[in-house]
Amino acid sequence: MGDCCLKMCLALLLGLQILVALVWGNTTTDLCEKMCSCTEVEGVLHINCEEKGISDLQHYSAPTSRFYQLFLHHNSLSKLFPNEFANFYNAVTLHLENNGLHDIIPGAFLGLQLLKRLHINNNKIKGFRRHTFLGLDDMEYLQADFNLLRDIDPGAFRDLNELEVLILNDNLLSSLPPDLFQNVPITHLDLRGNRLKTLPYDGILELIPGVAEILLDDNPWDCTCDLLPLKEWLEHISYSALIGKVVCEAPLRLQGNYLNETSEYDLCPWKVDNDLSLVAPPAQGATGLPATPVFQHPRSPTSASMHKGQLKPSGNWQQKTRPSANVVPNGSNSPPLLAGCPTACSCSFNNPESGLEVNCRGSKLESMADLQPKPIKAQELFLRQNNIEIIRRSHFVDYSSLTLLDLGNNAIKLIENNTFLNLTDLRWLYLDNNNLETLNPDMFAGLQNTEYLNLEFNLIQLILPGTFNSMPNLRELFLHNNLLKSLPVDVFSSVSLSKLSLHTNYFMYLPVTGVLDQLTSVVQIDLHGNPWDCSCNIIAFKQWVERMGTDVVVSELKCASPDQFWDRDIKSISNELMCPELYAKIHLTFSSSSNITISTETGTHVNPYLETSRVSISVLVPGLLLVFVTSAFTVVGMLVFILRNRKRSRKRENNSSASEINSLQTVCDSYWHNGPYHAEGPHRVYDCVTHSLSD
Repeated sequence: MGDCCLKMCLALLLGLQILVALVWGNTTTDLCEKMCSCTEVEGVLHINCEEKGISDLQHYSAPTSRFYQLFLHHNSLSKLFPNEFANFYNAVTLHLENNGLHDIIPGAFLGLQLLKRLHINNNKIKGFRRHTFLGLDDMEYLQADFNLLRDIDPGAFRDLNELEVLILNDNLLSSLPPDLFQNVPITHLDLRGNRLKTLPYDGILELIPGVAEILLDDNPWDCTCDLLPLKEWLEHISYSALIGKVVCEAPLRLQGNYLNETSEYDLCPWKVDNDLSLVAPPAQGATGLPATPVFQHPRSPTSASMHKGQLKPSGNWQQKTRPSANVVPNGSNSPPLLAGCPTACSCSFNNPESGLEVNCRGSKLESMADLQPKPIKAQELFLRQNNIEIIRRSHFVDYSSLTLLDLGNNAIKLIENNTFLNLTDLRWLYLDNNNLETLNPDMFAGLQNTEYLNLEFNLIQLILPGTFNSMPNLRELFLHNNLLKSLPVDVFSSVSLSKLSLHTNYFMYLPVTGVLDQLTSVVQIDLHGNPWDCSCNIIAFKQWVERMGTDVVVSELKCASPDQFWDRDIKSISNELMCPELYAKIHLTFSSSSNITISTETGTHVNPYLETSRVSISVLVPGLLLVFVTSAFTVVGMLVFILRNRKRSRKRENNSSASEINSLQTVCDSYWHNGPYHAEGPHRVYDCVTHSLSD
C-alpha cells in the first residue's frame, strides 16, 4: 500500500511539472543547440555532453521528435533529484559514468519509460534503495561497477521486470539480500571483485535459473558447508553458462583452491560423514553413483584427494551430470577437439565453443617446448608447479586463443620481450612465485585485453616507466611480497586499476603526485607490511591515505622508523610530530614576519601542511607578488636611467663633434678667403681640415 502511494505521489509530481511546462511554455535549453554535439551514428542520434560541467538537468532538454542515446559522463551530477530526467523521455540509453555520483533520490528516473540501458559505473554510489530505479520498467541493462556499493534493498530491482544484464563487479558487497531477483529475468550477472564469502541458494540462486553467464572471481570465498549449495548449483548450470573462477580464501587449508576442484568432503566433512552413515550400500550396477568425479577442473590435483567412497548428497541437480567423455586421458579414443592433448597433461572442455582447458600442473616440465603435441586450441593453459626458467618469444606464437595462462610457481627468471605479443585475447595472467627481478614495457606487449595480472612472491626490485602502458584494460594488479622500494612516475597513467596489492615490499613512502593520484578508479589497495618512514617525506602520502578512507585502504600502516614511532599506525600520529623541523620553521617564519601565530600547545592537532597552504594563500602569495612587482619596477627604472644617460652622452658627443667641425669650417673658410690656401684651390680645404684635426 505504501509503495502504491509513493508511486502515485511521484507520478502526480511529474504530471504537475509537465503541466507547468505546458502552461508557462518550455523554458529549457535544447542540449543540441549550444552545449553538446549531436550526431547520427548508424541511424541513432547520439547526444554527446561529455565534460560540459553540467550539475543538474532540469533546465535542459533534448529533441522530442526522435529517440537518442544521451552521454553525460565526466560531468558534475553528484546527486540526482526527483524528475531529474523529465525532459529526456525519448532517451533509450543513458551514460552517467564518472560524475562523482553518490546519491540517487527515488523518482530521479521518472519519465524515462523508454530507457533500455543505464550506465552509472565509476561513481561513488553506496547503496540502492527500494525505489531507486522507479520508472525504468523497460530497462534491460544496468551497469553499476566500480562504485562503493555496500547495501542493496531487497526490493531495489523489483520493478525491473525486463532486466537481463546486471553488472555489479568491483564494489563492496559482502552479501546479497534474499529475493533480490524476484521477477527479474537475469541472464548475465557480474559479481567479481566484491567481498562475498557465500551465495545462498534459497532466495538468491534459485531465482536465476536461466542465467547464461555468472562471474564470481576475486571474492574472499569461505569454503565451508555454507558454500555447498553454490558448488552444486554451479555444477548444475555449467553446461550452458559461462562461469567465473571461485577461489577459496578460507579456511587456510583450502586457500587458493578452486571450488569446483574441491571435494564436498573437504568443504564439509561432518555433513558427508553423516550422509554416508544414512545411505545403504548400493546394489551392483546401480546407476547415478559417481564413485569418482566425472569432471575435474584442469587445476584439480587428482581425484585421489577426494574422500574414498564419497557420495554426493541427493538433489535435483545431480540428475544432470557431465558425460565421462569430457574427461580426456591421453588415448586413441579421444574426441577430435582433444586429440592434441600434450603428453603428461590432462585436457577437458565444457563444449566445443568454450575451447580446451589444458592442465599440466606438476608435470616436471623444464620448457614450454616440452609440450608435445602443442595444444594450440587451448583456451586455458595451466603450467603451475613446474621447473620452467625461461619463457621465450617463440613459445606462445601459436596460442592466440588463450584467455587464461597460469605460469605460477615455476622458476622463471627471464621473459623475453614481446613474448605475449600474440595473446591478444588473454584476460588472466599468473606469474606469481617465480624469480623475476625487473619489469619492462616490452614484457607485456600485446596484452591489451588482460584484466588480471598476478606477480606476487617474485624478486622484483625495479619497474621501468611505461611497463603497464600496453595493458589499458588492466583492473587488478598484485605486486605484494617483492623487493620494491619505489615506483616510477606515471606508472599507472595508462591503466584504471580497481585493485592494487603492494603489501610486504620495502616502501618507506610513496609519492602522491605522478603515482597515487593516478589511481582514480581504485576501490581497494593493500599497503601493509612495508617499512614506512614516519617523517617529513610521508606527510603527503599520509594525507592521501586519510582521504581514501578505510573502505579503500584496507589495512593498517605501521611505522618502521624513526624508533619513537615504531609499530604505530601512521594515522594515529599528527603531522607536526612526524615533521617537527618543518612545523618549527613555519612557526618561526610566519610568526616573526606577519604576526601569524600557529598554536603549539600540547594536545592541539595542527597539520603543518594544511597551515602552510592557508598562510601561503592569505599572506605569502600577495607578499611574493608585491616583491616581484617592486623588483620589476626597479629593474625597469634602472634600464630607463641607463638608456637615458647613454642617449645624453651620445648627444653631447654629437654636439661636440659638430662644434669642432663648425669651428674648423670657419677657420678653413677664413684661410680660403684670406689665407694662403685661397690661391691653391679647393683641394687645400681638405688638407686644412685634416691638418687641424691632427693638431
